[in-house]
Amino acid sequence: MATCRSVITRALQQARIVPLGRDPTSKEAEAGMLALRGIYDGWATGGMFGRLTDVYKSEDYTAEPGDRIFADDATITLPDTVEGDDGTRIPRDLAQISVNDGTWRHWIWTGLWTELTGLTLDSEAPLSERDQEGLSSLLAIYLAEGFGESVGQMTASRGMRFQGGVSHKFGSTQDVVASDYF
Repeated sequence: MATCRSVITRALQQARIVPLGRDPTSKEAEAGMLALRGIYDGWATGGMFGRLTDVYKSEDYTAEPGDRIFADDATITLPDTVEGDDGTRIPRDLAQISVNDGTWRHWIWTGLWTELTGLTLDSEAPLSERDQEGLSSLLAIYLAEGFGESVGQMTASRGMRFQGGVSHKFGSTQDVVASDYF
């Protein structure tokens, strides 16, 4: 998995803000970190990883995937396994748990619980192991606009494909569900 710093550096290069061979300045890196955090926060609060169920707890609780927990002095445990119709299994790919214990914290399941909040430049960038260049391309789209630049067609396409793949959970092992309309 790549660090946030390496994803941001590549995104700034793709957005034509930082030339190849030069490291971003501290202000450029911080702008990139702010945008990357914004992407993850937007996904977590905007339903990218599925609908969440509000849960209110004032005592210790083991979360379920899909919980949005409001915890009042409670210890929240993230589960390594869950009980489903198919027995005991690991959480579904990209399942989300959010906890508010004074501030929001968001996790997604990527084979282990990966926190999307509290990231620094030296943190591992969530989902970069799936497509680092795609994540960098998506970030480049966000950064280019803020810096008055533009990205090339291939960068824009790659970034949007990455976001679509996360949204549609391509590569996920979730069962296909058919909807009944009538």
